[in-house]
Amino acid sequence: MFKFFVSSDAAPAQTERFLQLNAHVPDLVRSVGVAQQELDVPAMQQMNLISAECLFSQAAFAQALSHVSLWGNVARHQAPAHVFASNAVLCANFEAESTRILASLSQNWDFVLWGNTPGATLQLDILPDLALFTGAVQPPYSARGAAALSEMEVTSLAFPLLSTPSVCGYAISPTGADKLIKACLPLTSTTVPTANPNDGGAPAQTLEQLMSLHYSTINAYACVPPLCMADTTAAL
Repeated sequence: MFKFFVSSDAAPAQTERFLQLNAHVPDLVRSVGVAQQELDVPAMQQMNLISAECLFSQAAFAQALSHVSLWGNVARHQAPAHVFASNAVLCANFEAESTRILASLSQNWDFVLWGNTPGATLQLDILPDLALFTGAVQPPYSARGAAALSEMEVTSLAFPLLSTPSVCGYAISPTGADKLIKACLPLTSTTVPTANPNDGGAPAQTLEQLMSLHYSTINAYACVPPLCMADTTAAL
């Protein structure tokens, strides 16, 4: 499987740090992200990629379209792929463990979340129709933060994923790419749940929030413990 990481030309230091922290993972391929300053929102609206009601920032538009472009390649070439944010840190045995996890799933898997931002909530279906789990991987206590994960070997389990507002690394299949393209485009600021259910909902402002609305309707999974983690100490 191809292993892409989305990295902007405007942040060369971030690209260098990503490659240094993940030097133990072979064949990482840089996908040049959409540049915010070159983003033509009216043109994207005419192409039905962005709705007139979308409230995303320019940075969120660029990030979203960078991922959607990769989904299009996955669907077109009928080849699954890994996709990582430029601040993702992968565990020491990512290659072997991710391969094992994917082989353990049914052949019709759509999406597998390898990890997200420390502290972000996850809702998992740990016992189908009987028990849900809602929780978060807490911020690392190591002085090195998430960077320490690059030296750790992890054994993980995959559970059906219902929702999470954060994504830093995932695998996506051709069918999963097609489903998420149809579900998330055009980008729009539909109402999404807030962290506190008592607060009701709020307009979506990121692609991750839109994706979270659809995990329960596709064959989506999340790994616990995670195989990657966002390094929030890195300069973006």
